[in-house]
Amino acid sequence: MPPEAGTPFAELADLTRRLEATTKRLEKRRLIAEFLRRIPRDEVAPAVLIAIGRIFPEADQKALNVGWATLEKALGPTRQARLDARPLTILDVQRAFEGVAAASGSESVRARLRLLQSLLGQASREEKEVLLKSIFGEMRIGVNEGVMLEAIADAAGVSPEAVRTAHMFLGDLGRVAEVALSDGAAGLAAQSLRLLSPVKPMMAELGDDLDEVLKEHGGTTALEFKFDGARIQIHRRGDEVRVFSRRLTDVTESVPEVVEFARTVPAESFLLEGEVVAVDGLGRPRPFQELMRRFRRVHEIEALRREIPLKLYLFDLLYLEGRSLMSAPYRERWAALERLVPREVLAKRLVTSSRERSRRS
Repeated sequence: MPPEAGTPFAELADLTRRLEATTKRLEKRRLIAEFLRRIPRDEVAPAVLIAIGRIFPEADQKALNVGWATLEKALGPTRQARLDARPLTILDVQRAFEGVAAASGSESVRARLRLLQSLLGQASREEKEVLLKSIFGEMRIGVNEGVMLEAIADAAGVSPEAVRTAHMFLGDLGRVAEVALSDGAAGLAAQSLRLLSPVKPMMAELGDDLDEVLKEHGGTTALEFKFDGARIQIHRRGDEVRVFSRRLTDVTESVPEVVEFARTVPAESFLLEGEVVAVDGLGRPRPFQELMRRFRRVHEIEALRREIPLKLYLFDLLYLEGRSLMSAPYRERWAALERLVPREVLAKRLVTSSRERSRRS
């Protein structure tokens, strides 16, 4: 096949079958790495996303907005004849999905249907199976984020840590793979925190024993209270404020009180991390399900705001006035946070060097 025709989607479909057939993590990494090395760079991102069970990057707000009724019509009783002899390619699939997501207005349902009919009609049975799994978010081939990050590192010949760090900044596995394979370690190292774009949350490592934690932390550690709330990150640059959820969804419109608070902070640019908890009239926590009602609503927010008030608890400061604090020690970040925001919005914590004291507290 001529190079310009692109990689047949059948090859990606075959990769997903081979990944599903093995339970060995190293084998999955090997299969993905070999595939990524041999495809053109513009196919890397869509291939990675489909293999991980996504259509669009985690930080991308686009959605297909396709229901089962539309899919049933698109599948139809008979297979649509191909208009050309060449096979369906990875980029064909990407363009079709982009078109479906972009459809809007009174003719949007028909536009989505036409695009899906063309895509599914051109696909073989095996390709169609992968496409439907992608649409429904049910790939389930044993490739999670961790496996994919390691496979990208293998494919590019870079350290997994460099890939994970770039992923934290970009929030887009496909883009991370593109950068790693095109520009290597230097390209990954050039990625940095971008205000008003979501950042992958830094996750804590599990510790089985407090004595080991104290030893690891040099004899003193900070214990923070666990909240039954939702983790958020608050970005501000000048007058613009954006709030993102743990899953990198933009929830700015759903939490106006958080936006109002951000505008009172005495700094022009920052990135705060914290948690919001739904409370009752006395300030007592309400069930997590009630908090989710706030996060899922974009209309009549003021009425819901009165019905379900939110309490903000801040526990980290990742960026302040042009400087990233991502690599700064925890003590330094907390000290800067204390200087920046009122005490009443700080998360409760206990700084201790004693297992016994932590138990009594």
